[in-house]
Amino acid sequence: MNPELSWALSAGCVLVAAIVRGLTGFGFAAIAVVGLAMLGSLQQAVPLVLFLEVASSVMLLRSAWREADYRLLKRLLLASACGVPCGVLLLTGIDSGGLAVGVYLLVGLLAILGLTRIRLPLGEGRTGAWLVGASSGALIAAFSIGGPLVVAWLSHCGLRAHALRATLIMFFFVVDIAALGGLAAASAIPADTGRQALLMVPALLLGLWLGQQLFARIQADQAARFTQWLLLVLAGVGLLGRAWS
Repeated sequence: MNPELSWALSAGCVLVAAIVRGLTGFGFAAIAVVGLAMLGSLQQAVPLVLFLEVASSVMLLRSAWREADYRLLKRLLLASACGVPCGVLLLTGIDSGGLAVGVYLLVGLLAILGLTRIRLPLGEGRTGAWLVGASSGALIAAFSIGGPLVVAWLSHCGLRAHALRATLIMFFFVVDIAALGGLAAASAIPADTGRQALLMVPALLLGLWLGQQLFARIQADQAARFTQWLLLVLAGVGLLGRAWS
């Protein structure tokens, strides 16, 4: 694949993922990492997606800062601090091909759980927060995906749509920075990742703006279900691509 086509496909993937992030507050990493992993390796895709995740969170922080549920956010962040180092070790220690298949299977499973509204047997108290937070921290550092798990748990905690979206934005902002720090300490960030992230910023900005416009016009439940279906389709395409190759 020539560089121009690769860049165009990558930018398109980031655009779609950013629209979803602006609309629902989650889904960017899962969509982007699955798409970018098809165009390269997971070890290249994860740091790039984390950079873009942090940038998108910064652009959404102003509204999220006022509406987030800080009681639940604090519990999740403390737990995620334990999971991030495990995720860094996982990303840097496993074969890229097998890891990518695991990502597709995980994304597909989480999407199915979201679509079927299966309640996670984790509880809504401190124990559930620690299990979800630690697992999501590890998943974000290893695969740049952890959103569906956090969404599935928070959706059962009685949060309004705006509070849920804001809490997710704040959570990902902090955990993504921690994951990038862990990957940098492990020398697992390719040298040109920063340049690639800058090239993707226009697509990111456009997608976030479009997603925020849609947020004011579409019901939160409809947006969440659309995102889950999109994740399921992408996971299936990724698995078919691996099987074909």
